[in-house]
Formats: sequence, structure tokens, C-alpha cells
Amino acid sequence: MNVGKIIKFFREKANLTQEQLGNGICSVTHVSKIERGITEYSSEITTLLAKRLGINIQEEVERLKGIEKHLHRLHNSIIMQKLEEAEATINELEECSILYASDYQDQFHLLKARYYLLQGNVEQAKKLILPIQKNQSKLPLYEINLLKHVLGIYYILKKDYFQAIDVLKTINTDHYHNLEYYYNLAFAYHSIDSKILAYYYAEKVLEYFKSMNNFVRVIDTETVMLVQIGDNEYLNFQDTIAKYESLIQTCETFHFHDKKAKLLHNWAYNHYRRGELIEAQQIYYKAMQSWEKNSSFFLLSFSGYIRSSNEGDLLEKNKLMKLVDEGMSLAKHSNEPLYSILFTLLYYEIEDHISLYPYINEIAIPFFKQNGQFWLSEQYEKRLFSHYSHTQQIDKAITVAQSLIKI
Repeated sequence: MNVGKIIKFFREKANLTQEQLGNGICSVTHVSKIERGITEYSSEITTLLAKRLGINIQEEVERLKGIEKHLHRLHNSIIMQKLEEAEATINELEECSILYASDYQDQFHLLKARYYLLQGNVEQAKKLILPIQKNQSKLPLYEINLLKHVLGIYYILKKDYFQAIDVLKTINTDHYHNLEYYYNLAFAYHSIDSKILAYYYAEKVLEYFKSMNNFVRVIDTETVMLVQIGDNEYLNFQDTIAKYESLIQTCETFHFHDKKAKLLHNWAYNHYRRGELIEAQQIYYKAMQSWEKNSSFFLLSFSGYIRSSNEGDLLEKNKLMKLVDEGMSLAKHSNEPLYSILFTLLYYEIEDHISLYPYINEIAIPFFKQNGQFWLSEQYEKRLFSHYSHTQQIDKAITVAQSLIKI
């Protein structure tokens, strides 16, 4: 940004016209050309204009140069998921008033939107994204691709995974060197149960995170990779177990308690998919101990614990129903319909088997599809297909089969 834009910013801030600023120094036309950067000007003139505005022009130029360094630090702290550092840098930048007259304003707002998305604050991020999106044709190439990355993350949080994939795949790495977006692609493909592409993009980003010594994101990425291969019958499951144990040890070393609990949950699910219900129950229980009782992840692990216990005949029916009642109560207070549905499914599986399949067909599957829970939708559609086939409801079985083929 040139000196002229600094002059213009502080002139407008002081509520001065170009004529008032230039009075006795230079003509209105000359002030206008200086502000637009289309004329040569002497340092004497800019010094006089700056003095009238009450600023030191060289200090403002140096302050402007520092903005780029701050933005780089902000982006890096977001990639590293250092929230406190990111927040501190945002506060520093917001105190630098010249930022809002610079060419860095859109970049700052996009990074601030990324910060909000990292916190799960989708609505605050949206307020920053929309104005920039409307004028994206005027953005420099770097900001265009940064916008695409931010939009991809936004769509993932909105569970619009296909839209996220469409946007993220258009990012041009010639102009945007933050390969972190491969992780977002991997997660989006994982969320639609596209295992091969999820693993492919996770593998691409793993070396990038390792080169940064970004241990937090390495664990995230290797977790995604493990989920894709964890229940593959053609792979040695003992190798998978060894990888889970290694990652959990790393989490304990760096005190990443939340990530350890997620790994335990995924590990338990792998055992469940393999029919190893005792191991699944035990590891789900360990995962539960790491979460607050009212958290979403606790409810997921809790439902897995009950399901494993039921299918493995590991707890008596009255104890199972007591756990289901507790889960339904917690789900109700969480105000998230997904968990109410999961515990209602468990209730029907244990207590009222006749009502189970109508509930799966009429309530559970439509909700899963509408809210982007594709792996749950597929799981229960397979179960519904098996039920209709065994009970000779051929037309219904064909309808479900057609839906599965589309997935």
C-alpha cells in the first residue's frame, strides 16, 4: 500500500475534505492524485500533509509493514490450533487502525473467520465471509484461494460435505501454499464414507504437518487414516491396534486429552465392527471417562457402550434399560436431536423390537440423510434391507437397495 492511501485514511478519519487538507500546501487535484497513487510527490508535501493530520508518516509506513508479519503469525497459529496465540494476534491487529485502509483487510477478515470456525462459531464466521464472497472477483489470487479454504471449512461445519469438496478441490496450490486444506478434503470425504479418497488426501497432508512439527494436526490426520483402514478385513488388525496405542501414547505425552478420547472411541468402534464386543465395551467405557457427561462425544461413546453391551449380552436387560434412560435424559438436555434418536434406537432394540424398523425407516434414516450423517444412514439402511429381505417384504427391500446403490 502506498503513502497516498495512508494520507487518505487519516484524512477521512479526521473528517477533512481534500481541499481542507491541501489548503496552503497543494491543490485539491494534487491531493487527489497523491491519495490515488497516480502522481509523483515530494517528501516535503507528504510531511506537511501528515503534520496537518497529526501523524508521523514513516511510523505509519513501518506499522503497515508489520501487518503482513502479524497476518502470517495469525494464519500459522490457526493451522497449529493455538487459539490463545491467535486471539492475541487478532487483538493486536484490531488495535492497528491503519489495517482497515490497507490491502490486507480482506485477508484479516478471512483469517478471523477461520478463527471463529475453529471455535465452531459458524454464524460469526458467516458475517465476515459473505461481504468478501460478494466481491471475490476483485480479490488477489491468494485471497481468492484463502476464501475457498474458509468456505470449505464453513460447509463442513454445516455438514454440507459435497459442497465443501466442490469448493476445496478448486484451490490452486500455485497461489495458495497452505496444504492444510488437504486435511479438510480428507475429513469431508470421510464424512461421506468415501474411504479411499479420505485416506488419499490425509496421506498427502501428513508430511506437510510433520514438516511443521505440528503434532496436534499429525494426530488428527493419522486418526482419519486409521478410521479408513480400521475395519478392513484384508489388513492385519494387530498393526491397527499398534497404531492406536502409539497415537494414544503420543496424546498422553503432549496432554491432548480430547484427542486421546476420540482415538479411544474410534478404536472401540473398530472392535465393534469386527464383532469383538467385549473389547469394544471396555474401550468405549475408557473413552467415556475422558468426556464431560453433557458433551456430544460422551453421548456417542455412551451409546456405543450400551450397544456393545446389548449385542454381546454383557449386561442384564434391567441394567441396560437404566443406562438407556440415563442416555435419553442426557440427550434431551443436550438439545441435539441426533443423540435422542440414537438412544431411542437403543430403547427399541432392547425393549420394543417391533417398533424398531418403522422408527428406522420413518425417523432415523431421513434425519441422518438430512443432517449429513451418511455413515449412520448407510449402516441403518443395510440393517433395514436385511430385515425386509428376511421378512419377505421384497418391494421395500428393493427400495432400500436402490437407495444404498446411490450412496
